[in-house]
Amino acid sequence: MEELQLDKLLSEENLSTLNKLLSIFSEAENKYGLLSLVEGAVSDEELIGKVLNSVVTDTTLNLLQKWNNITKMLETLSDEETLGTLLQTLDLMKLLNKSGILDPIKGILQDEDTLGKVMSALVNDNTLNLLSNWNNLLKLLEVVSREDVINNVSELMDLYNKLKSLGLIDVLKGIAEDEDTIGKVMNGIVNDFTMNLLAHWNEIVNDLSRFDLTNFKYYTLLINETGEALKEEKIERITHWWQLLGLLKDPEIQVGLGVVIAVLRHIGKYHMKYIDQNRTITS
Repeated sequence: MEELQLDKLLSEENLSTLNKLLSIFSEAENKYGLLSLVEGAVSDEELIGKVLNSVVTDTTLNLLQKWNNITKMLETLSDEETLGTLLQTLDLMKLLNKSGILDPIKGILQDEDTLGKVMSALVNDNTLNLLSNWNNLLKLLEVVSREDVINNVSELMDLYNKLKSLGLIDVLKGIAEDEDTIGKVMNGIVNDFTMNLLAHWNEIVNDLSRFDLTNFKYYTLLINETGEALKEEKIERITHWWQLLGLLKDPEIQVGLGVVIAVLRHIGKYHMKYIDQNRTITS
């Protein structure tokens, strides 16, 4: 076993390496007196003590204890992508330093009072609430960033600005801040009449669709004239048929009766066409 180890030690490759090492030491001694210098340093106990004190310190011992972590870090830094990112970060730090941004940041970090204020501003109920609702916030941003939503918001803001310029926004704000007015508005919107209106909304819309709007002016005239008649303080009572005969001499009565007969004729026509027909079908 010992012979095998000796043969391995005295192999041609090892002897060649040893010769090169001796040649290097010989050249170093001849040119620079390196071996003599080393021999002198080794014989000087005080110098040896200083060297050992400088080499063996708490820092170096701590580094040796963390050697595995250091090698892992060096292995990570040796990665080309990581090294490129690190270089870019250093370039950014150089630019920030040149622009004078790092000095205020350094000052903030050294000032405990300012740093406390910054941390309080960053870490509070609002920011924690934002973080807890982060997914919802991202969904909202996704919706808001859509082109159609942006256009709608832009149009809405234009409408708001127009209403603001007309003074309507201030009026609405005043109404919203007045509880009495708000109560009246709500009572005007939500009451038995409006509930009944909503309950029969489809029927109302269907009936309104039958209006011939080309005759709208006649509807308003009829309503206005009816209102004029109803507001008369003294209404003449008709108690005998001969009073009607006397009134028939009045041209206005004659035309009015003609209008009433025309209306009655149309009502009868509608009744015969739709009401009687529906009764016949259902029976």
